[in-house]
Amino acid sequence: MLYGDLYLTKCMEKQQKNDTTMTRVTDIRARCGFHCSRCLAYVGNIKNEADRIRVSETWQKIYGLEVPAEAIRCDGCLKPDSENPFRIGGDCQIRTCVQERKIAHCGQCNEFPCDRIERHLTSVETNVPGCRDKISQEEFRSFIDPYLCREFLMGNQK
Repeated sequence: MLYGDLYLTKCMEKQQKNDTTMTRVTDIRARCGFHCSRCLAYVGNIKNEADRIRVSETWQKIYGLEVPAEAIRCDGCLKPDSENPFRIGGDCQIRTCVQERKIAHCGQCNEFPCDRIERHLTSVETNVPGCRDKISQEEFRSFIDPYLCREFLMGNQK
């Protein structure tokens, strides 16, 4: 079992279930540091079609991403490939790199920050100044905050 898989297991143990419907998970971080449990596209956070439409439209407004509402559902990068997870964006080079190094996330890498993670982090960070006047505080908390993870990664370095 990889360290990241053990990390996922511990996070999933904290997850609460309400009958057969999963409720929002408490603290799951992606290999890149994104806060999956706060991402509205994460499988435990999508409740209905209206949620998918909201995520699709807001990602388009903030990031210029064109992800159809029916594709808004992410099992996360911690879920093993053997379970055929659905991941927005498909295969991720950061995920592959982290798994090859047998670490939980980029912040534990001796080469952090590398060019790959810098491009990834910057893709969100560059949107922050320009979006403040086009989205609400709630949208900022929901659609920007979960992806601002540089501080988390830097605080978790070896």
